Amino acid sequence: MPPRQLFVDASLAAGLAAVLGLILLVDRGCSGSKPGPGPQGDGGVAVEVIEEPPGPALPVGPPRLAVTPPAFDDMGSLLATLGEGYRFDDLAMEDLLKPERLAEYDVVFLTCGYVPNDWVGQRLRDDERSGGGHYAVRPETAERLKRSLRGFVASGGTLYVSDRFFQLLLIAFPEMIDLTNVGDGAAGTVEAEVVDPGLRKRLGPTVRLAFDKPAWRPAALRGPNVTTYLRGTYRTVEGEVRNGPLLVRFPFERGHVIFTSFHNEKQNSKTERELLRYLVFTTVTAETDARVGRTLVRSGFSPVDRSLFSASPENPSVTQVYECEGGQTLQFVLGFEGRGAELELAVEGPDGRRFRETGTSTFTIEVPAAAEGAWRYTVRPIEVPYENFPFTLTIGAKR
Repeated sequence: MPPRQLFVDASLAAGLAAVLGLILLVDRGCSGSKPGPGPQGDGGVAVEVIEEPPGPALPVGPPRLAVTPPAFDDMGSLLATLGEGYRFDDLAMEDLLKPERLAEYDVVFLTCGYVPNDWVGQRLRDDERSGGGHYAVRPETAERLKRSLRGFVASGGTLYVSDRFFQLLLIAFPEMIDLTNVGDGAAGTVEAEVVDPGLRKRLGPTVRLAFDKPAWRPAALRGPNVTTYLRGTYRTVEGEVRNGPLLVRFPFERGHVIFTSFHNEKQNSKTERELLRYLVFTTVTAETDARVGRTLVRSGFSPVDRSLFSASPENPSVTQVYECEGGQTLQFVLGFEGRGAELELAVEGPDGRRFRETGTSTFTIEVPAAAEGAWRYTVRPIEVPYENFPFTLTIGAKR
C-alpha cells in the first residue's frame, strides 16, 4: 500500500475544536501551488551595536537544514540551485516524532507530501481528489507530533510548512489556527497582493500564483504576532469566495514558523521561482530578523523599512535608497549571523554626510536628526562563508 498524505478535515474542524490535534485528512495528491571601531566619515555620528544578550555561539559555516521527502513540493531541488551553503539532509517523516533528531537542525522544511500508513486509522470520507480520503490520525501519533514539533520551534528552530501539511500546524499549534478560514482552495490562478514591503520590492504589488490542483490550503492562521507576506482572493472547492493570507510567519518562544500555501513545482514561472528563493532566505534569517525587530522596538524605534538580500558573485554589493521625512533619528541595522562573514555598510545622506562600518555579525549605524531626503545605503560583502549568504537591512526611525 502506498503511503498516504495527511490533511485537515475542515468540515469537522468547527465541531471538533476540542480535539483539533486529532482529526486530519489523508489524500494521495497535493496542490500546485561589537561595538565597532567607530565611524569612518564625518558628521560625528556614532556607530554602535545594540544587541540582545548573546545566545549560544553559532558554528562557522551554513545553517543546518533538513527536508522531508519530495512529493509535490520539491524544496530540495530549489535548495540545490543555491549552492553549498544550502546543502540539506533528507529527513524521514518518522523523524518528525523524534525531538532528538530535529534538534540536530536549525531549519526543517516540511514540504507537502505523504505520511506513513501507521499514522492514521479510520477512513472518514472521500477527498476531493481521486483516490484520496479523509482519515483520523492516531491520538498517540498526534501527541508525539505536537510535542516534537512544538519543542523544536520553542528551542529556537525554524519550521517551514507548505500547503496540505497545514494539518501539522493544527496539531502542534492549535491556538494559532483561524477556524473561520480553514478549508480547501479550488484549482485556478490567484492574483495575490504582496503585503510585505521587502517582498514587494522584489516582486511588485501583486504576483500571480498558479494552483493547478484543488484542495490546497490557505494560511488560516491568526494572532497579533502573525506577519502576513501574501494574501489573495480565491474560491473554495465548494464555490465560496474568500480573501485571506497565503504566506505568513509567526514566532513561538525562541523560534519561528513559516507557512505557505504555494510551493515549488516544475511549472513555476520566473516570478514564482523568485518568490520561492525569497522564502528560503526568509526562512534561514527568521531569527536574525526577529531579533533586530525586538531590539529596535525596545530602543524606542519603529521599523519603517526592511530589505532582504543575499551575497553572491553576481550580486557583489547592493545599494538602495530610503526617503527620510526629516527630524528623525534613524538606525540602519545590518542583520546577519556570525557564521564567518564580514560585511560593510556605507550610508550617505542628502546633506553629504557619509558613514561606513564593518562587522562580523549584526551591527547598527545610528544617525540623529537625519536630514530630509534620500539616504543611500550600500552593503558590500568583504567575506562570506558561502554563496547566496543572506542578510537583512532594517531601518528604524524615532522622533
